[in-house]
Amino acid sequence: MIGAQTFDALGQRWSLFLGNAAQCGIEEQYDRGYFAVVADAMPKVDPATAMAIAQAMSIGAALPVDIAEKATAALKGMRLSVLRDLAWHGLRRDHPAVTLDDVSAIIDDLGHEAFGEIIGKAIQAAQGKGDGEKAAPGKPPRRATQRNARTGKG
Repeated sequence: MIGAQTFDALGQRWSLFLGNAAQCGIEEQYDRGYFAVVADAMPKVDPATAMAIAQAMSIGAALPVDIAEKATAALKGMRLSVLRDLAWHGLRRDHPAVTLDDVSAIIDDLGHEAFGEIIGKAIQAAQGKGDGEKAAPGKPPRRATQRNARTGKG
């Protein structure tokens, strides 16, 4: 699935996807638009800084000093409960029995930095950025294929 983030925590494999169902679930829970809720998760981050942080996280690069200072200030205002709720809605597609307590345990197991990387990539993918290929105008997107996977019988 294009945009699905898979990761291991608590001794099992998880798949987090912030697709339409998860986005609608967030909107219903917060009675606000999905992207407004995402913006509220980090209220002190301007869009350019948020993108720079997300890009650096996605490639594992160090942040420039000015962006790192903004990121540090933003972390003080970050709403972990919103990020936890985003993850809960995103996990429910493939893990319907997952609870908010489970998500908190996953975050504790991964640590905030690794969790932030996963949820950041999922948010980017939900915006059409990150994992997957963009479709040419008028053509449906190609489904992601697993690299090095066997094809056919043999």
